[in-house]
Amino acid sequence: MSEADASLVQRVLDGDRSAFEALMATHMDRVRAVAGSVVSDPEGVDDVVQEAFIRAYRRIGQLADYRTFPAWLARIARNEAISWHRRRKRRAAVPLDSIPLLPDTSHDHDDDNGVDEERLAKFNLALGKLRPAYREILALKYEAQLSYEEIAETLGTSMANVEKKLYRARQRLQKLME
Repeated sequence: MSEADASLVQRVLDGDRSAFEALMATHMDRVRAVAGSVVSDPEGVDDVVQEAFIRAYRRIGQLADYRTFPAWLARIARNEAISWHRRRKRRAAVPLDSIPLLPDTSHDHDDDNGVDEERLAKFNLALGKLRPAYREILALKYEAQLSYEEIAETLGTSMANVEKKLYRARQRLQKLME
């Protein structure tokens, strides 16, 4: 895919707008997932996606290696989402149903949906207490369903660092739920 992306980037630089539309179609889901990992508001995600593609179009000439377009675009989307988040002064939230609940060791009564309301409330509270970086990496893994390699590219870090942060985020979340 990187060669196809490189070819499309070159066509964009040569003035072919339809090539950028092809890049958008190819990478829309990824950009939306990255934006959604930081921004919880669906309309905000739409704004971030639009701004990310506009910024990418305007700056595509600055891309040194055209084969790195997907990671470059994901970083733009992440930065746009963070900027949106700061402008709105809201805390990013991960939808509760996007992260699997920790195994229930209690014998509390479950409601009709099979979800323990008290445990769900604890989970929501614990998630809100996590550092934004931990919420973000959990969202990238469980909501955006990115691989460790894709998370590393998106965050501009190593896979080892992604593994470490995910481990710490899960541990911290579990501790906050105790």
